[in-house]
Amino acid sequence: MVNSLFLTKANILNAKKYKIDWYGQFLTPLLTILPVAFMLYFGTKSGMIGFFSKEKSFIEMMGFIILGAAYWNYVEVLWNVIFHLRYLMKVGQLEEIFIMPISSFGYIFSWSVMGFLKVTVESIPILILSIIFSITDFTIYNFLMSILVLIISIIASFGFVFLFFGLTLKLKDGDELVSLLGNASPLIGGMFFSVTILPFGLRIISYIFPFTWGLDLVRHFLIGTETILDIKNQFIVLIALTLFYLFLGIVSFVVLEKKSRKNGLQGF
Repeated sequence: MVNSLFLTKANILNAKKYKIDWYGQFLTPLLTILPVAFMLYFGTKSGMIGFFSKEKSFIEMMGFIILGAAYWNYVEVLWNVIFHLRYLMKVGQLEEIFIMPISSFGYIFSWSVMGFLKVTVESIPILILSIIFSITDFTIYNFLMSILVLIISIIASFGFVFLFFGLTLKLKDGDELVSLLGNASPLIGGMFFSVTILPFGLRIISYIFPFTWGLDLVRHFLIGTETILDIKNQFIVLIALTLFYLFLGIVSFVVLEKKSRKNGLQGF
């Protein structure tokens, strides 16, 4: 654990040397939201916006999208660990991880902390926009509950990271599975529109992801949207899915890492 903390500190000190990266992280969400804002504005004018969500007004839909973007930033940051692993495999440095005094879990921890720091910087413009638009129904209780849901969602993301970390050790194109999942999940997980408008088959798939339930709860606590289930049952589903993916991810990671140490990396 101590070694992981020192590695985290080293990553932060190294990141401080390249300030342009932080400027990009800060401005990217704004550039992403602007096209959506124009679409929502003209969609409201034409009356088509009701097709995508029960939230009818421009302000309400901006809140819907902004919170989705902020939530997904934190969930997705852990998946970038897989792409970093892929990079190490390409340049032939992955084997060094196996002989270092820091465990693979330690590397995941240090990379994740750095990612959370960057994504917090990314989220500042989004939070400022939420204040300007007065979209948040802010109370201490709602804020704490939304933080709790976010933490549970991050734990679920660790399960996905462990699972795909192990798969990438054994499959040459394991990171492509992460890319496919990362691109599909926001679309069917409710980031841009309510999952209730999805066709039945896609809706069932979206319910498999813990992020669908987590994002739905965050929106409920901060902007008062209706939830898929009642609050108690939705928390039960979210926690159950989180524990399932965390258990599956850790077990598969341990098994596949042992095999990769014994048999070597595949495809390299």
